[in-house]
Amino acid sequence: FFHKTSTKCYFCQLVFKNQIQHHSKPVPSIYINWTAAQLSNMTSTAKLSALGFCGADDSVNPRLLALIGQNYPLVEFGVLFRPDKEGQPRYATKNWVSNLSNILSKNSNTKVRLAAHLCGSYVNDFLSYGANDSAKETIDLFLKQLHDWGFRRVQVNATAVNGVFTENLAYDLTIHSFLSAVRSYPELEFIVQKNEETSPLWSGLLKAKDMPENMVFLHDESKGTGKEVAEGWPTDPTFVATSKKIVGFAGVSYFSHLIR
Repeated sequence: FFHKTSTKCYFCQLVFKNQIQHHSKPVPSIYINWTAAQLSNMTSTAKLSALGFCGADDSVNPRLLALIGQNYPLVEFGVLFRPDKEGQPRYATKNWVSNLSNILSKNSNTKVRLAAHLCGSYVNDFLSYGANDSAKETIDLFLKQLHDWGFRRVQVNATAVNGVFTENLAYDLTIHSFLSAVRSYPELEFIVQKNEETSPLWSGLLKAKDMPENMVFLHDESKGTGKEVAEGWPTDPTFVATSKKIVGFAGVSYFSHLIR
């Protein structure tokens, strides 16, 4: 699993052929349960919770995703949602997502993991959830639709490269809006993209009292562009402990070879 995706990988050719053809080579995201002892000794065994592949779009046969998900329960498929790019490579149309949902719902014996990766105006509205009635209505309708489609995790990509206005990330109202949206949907788990650009947001969230249990963090300095992590992954024990010892890592780094 821990390799740089290439055209030699049949799995990635099968599912992400459009991404390989039109974009830089995708790199998987992983979610791990760390203990304090494991964090202090990076050679210790860690529990892998999920292996995420992002960018499924209309070029992919939904039945192939269902087949892979049923045979590899740790795989989580990430679908990017950005209104101004819907239908373009890596951005599935809602009709395709609905079709995928219908296919998966017909097999109730196996639950295939789905994560919605919010970009663009969806994130702008999410960050205004507690300040703008129109934004709140948009997000409420969309999150309910995501749940109906079978999504159980939602990643918020609050970076400029993902079409988001980042000037107000440090504002108290932005932090309040984020937490308000998360707390309103306990049936969903929300993923905070943690990198240098989103530092004003995630640092503010970490200061919140009674941080929601359905909020976790993803170390992703590539900001969703799928670049390899050359410097290695962060190992701040305070941060990981604050995030319930559940943390995600995007990209492949030296530490990936230490995970068994």
